[in-house]
Amino acid sequence: MRGIYGTVRAANIDPKMDVDILYYYRPTRSTTSDEFPTFMSLDTSCLVKSEDEGGTILGLFNLALPLDKFNKKGIYTIYIRPKELNVTIRDVSVLAAYPDVKGVVFNTGDLNGDDDLTGYRIEYFDGNERSETVRLITSSHRCEAVLANVADGFPQETRYRLTDSSSDYIFCTVTPSTETSYKSNYAPYIGKANEKVVLINTKFDPLMLEIEMVEHDADTISYMIEGDQVRDRDNAIITTYNDDREIYKQQDYYTVKNELGVPLYDVKQKRENIDGSQAYDNVINNIKE
Repeated sequence: MRGIYGTVRAANIDPKMDVDILYYYRPTRSTTSDEFPTFMSLDTSCLVKSEDEGGTILGLFNLALPLDKFNKKGIYTIYIRPKELNVTIRDVSVLAAYPDVKGVVFNTGDLNGDDDLTGYRIEYFDGNERSETVRLITSSHRCEAVLANVADGFPQETRYRLTDSSSDYIFCTVTPSTETSYKSNYAPYIGKANEKVVLINTKFDPLMLEIEMVEHDADTISYMIEGDQVRDRDNAIITTYNDDREIYKQQDYYTVKNELGVPLYDVKQKRENIDGSQAYDNVINNIKE
């Protein structure tokens, strides 16, 4: 319809820089594995960019799980989230030229090579747990420290100046950071020097997947229920074939009798050594002959 337009677009992400993948394994829903006391990290190289005729599809990835880690029957829980960086606030101060602009300062060495934090979320701690207080970074620039005299009779104070040259520090403005009009005597908390915080990008929402690795799927179950089957009475072998008439499973069958020769049980057991002579074409050709 004319006049209607959207503003949502797929995120342009770099899995190595922007994504964390964690996974957990359980043999069944009611048991746990000693190998997985907690969630473990998975290399983000398993996220493979999707392509169409025009090239890469923005924001769409295929999840190629490594077989050396996902090779057991059971339940795998996969948690894909924006990458989290545990960092330390180096300082909380203002710009020397604009003392009304307050922000937090980070060391570039803590940022995993990412020096543009615009749009990142800062999460704070209350003891050992994350608090409900969060702030959103609205701008991010390289900066350098300068000393300024605040007032006569007071010691010099460290402030910051934005710079285009190489610097070890980044000055970030956040929101909210200023007093509201209806509560002008209260400044929102944005952190303090040497405080531990978590930086999280906001390019996508966390995603949890549950994958169950099983021995049988709908196709293999249908082989056993309605697939072609041959019962070799001379060798007491039952052979079941897949849709391509290849040997899917073989079983030995026999009857258990009592000492008087009275049948008690019909037994069918999985056969480990496959008899290749029971191939479908061999059997059918022998029947025709």
